[in-house]
Amino acid sequence: MSAHPDNLPPPYEGGCACGAVRFRVEAPPIGVRICHCRICQKAMASPFIVQASFPKSAVTVTGETSFWQSSPRLKRHFCPRCGTRVTIEPADGDRLAFPLVTFDDPAAINPEMHIWVTSRIPWIVLDDGLPQYPEASPEPYRTA
Repeated sequence: MSAHPDNLPPPYEGGCACGAVRFRVEAPPIGVRICHCRICQKAMASPFIVQASFPKSAVTVTGETSFWQSSPRLKRHFCPRCGTRVTIEPADGDRLAFPLVTFDDPAAINPEMHIWVTSRIPWIVLDDGLPQYPEASPEPYRTA
């Protein structure tokens, strides 16, 4: 799946609510997914997370983060000062994901699909025309 045509070009910048953690990304996203899984719902205290993934080599993060190992596969980094969830780091890839709401311009990047819709909260209506997958995406991440 190709990137959304309305995405703005990099660089992208963002950070936590208190400003102690900042990030800059120098490459376009390699995947942008809306995840409805129960772990993301609980970790974000929200019905879903919209996250953009990037090659680690294109990312600079400043400031101290702590992390929670939410599964054998994922570390979720957050600001220890304000609690904002800043990055998601998979053990099985050379990428980092950032919630779109942490970007200075959260509208700069557009989602490409819904995943784990089997866990979707029933009052969330999905009528945005994006592909929907019952579990993980069958689409691989793009290469940088």
